[in-house]
Amino acid sequence: MSAPETTLRLLYMEDDPGLGRLVQKRLQREDWSVDLAEDGERGLALFAEGAHDVLLLDHDMPVLSGLRVIERLASENRLPPTIMLTGAGNEQTAVEAMKLGVGDYLIKDADGAFLELLPSVIRHVMEHQRLEDEKAAAEEALRASEARFRTVAETAADAIICSDRADRVFLWNRAAERMFGYTESEALGMSTRILFSDPAGAPLAKGTKPARFDSLGCRKDGALFPVEVSVTDWATQHEIHHTTMVRDVSERKEYEEKLAYMAHHDSLTGAFNRHHLSAVLETETARAERYKHPIGFLMIDVNRFKMINDTLGHRTGDLVVQAMADVLLKAVRRADLVFRYGGDESLVVLPETDGSTRFVKDHILAALEQWNKASDLLDFDVTLSIGVAHWAPGCGKTTDEVLNEADAAMYREKRASAAQDAGGAASVA
Repeated sequence: MSAPETTLRLLYMEDDPGLGRLVQKRLQREDWSVDLAEDGERGLALFAEGAHDVLLLDHDMPVLSGLRVIERLASENRLPPTIMLTGAGNEQTAVEAMKLGVGDYLIKDADGAFLELLPSVIRHVMEHQRLEDEKAAAEEALRASEARFRTVAETAADAIICSDRADRVFLWNRAAERMFGYTESEALGMSTRILFSDPAGAPLAKGTKPARFDSLGCRKDGALFPVEVSVTDWATQHEIHHTTMVRDVSERKEYEEKLAYMAHHDSLTGAFNRHHLSAVLETETARAERYKHPIGFLMIDVNRFKMINDTLGHRTGDLVVQAMADVLLKAVRRADLVFRYGGDESLVVLPETDGSTRFVKDHILAALEQWNKASDLLDFDVTLSIGVAHWAPGCGKTTDEVLNEADAAMYREKRASAAQDAGGAASVA
């Protein structure tokens, strides 16, 4: 069990001393004690000296990064309830940390809103640890006494099901009733095999269940939901029994899927982010090599974007970037891939081009024209500069070189557009 909240002791590893003091002061308002360490190595030393209930750590630290600290403590089975504090764009690192056992993570936003969220996240992680401790205690009690096991089982948050050698249920706790929808009287005597499906939805055959596995739970109404299952065998004087503990992981799976989405997508526009581009290029060039198809690239930039930001504000600039991404996502073909390349710059990757690059470019410009007619975001039309380049198997160029060609073509079009705007202004004058 963790220490009472009034005596909770935390260790925060953070190489920014100003931010460290801000976090320390905020948590001291909760009557919690907070020790600070300026890097991972010093943090490990402090952790070894004191009994800390919760570990907070920054991702990017000198000497030892946050991830390395977590790996070391996890390998030594000494990882306490832990929260990673990371900057925007490091969500993939947070996913890796959570796989190692980190309880949660927070993004250190520029306006400091995370400081107000942090106490509730700490309480959530401590509560999760409390439940984990209770589960471990319950499993130990099950081995010691069947009577004691029933008492613990009825108060557990996870479903606990006991079955005989023929897989017939003889104990069904309240959590199982809530989770699967069968009352105790309905469940007693039925086979546990109808409760689980493999990922394809087929019932699990008898004898195929390992001691621990991920599966799909099958509710009484036929609904499927993701579960973690642990099966333990135990013996009485006369026969072998099975204890099956089931945890509904629907929320965690949704959270992991959200993190995975954030790792590959731009949060502002919903387009793919630049981090995901290298993996896509590797896949698409291999496919192009196999089928002898070229790949087209459209490098796209918003004209006069600096003027929009400077005169109308960054919020309006963000709305323009979002709107242009939406135009691109709706205008391209289903197979095409849209990336936010940086700032107001976008990239469209066109697999299996075969002459369709011009068509897609024209379709984008036509869609932009319709957006300009329908939108009241600005009192002037938004225009785009689009540079086109192609890569083909055996062309002797790398994709980076072709991307540079597309970028150069886009800037040529941008300069031509600026000259045209200047000429039009001069003629009006």
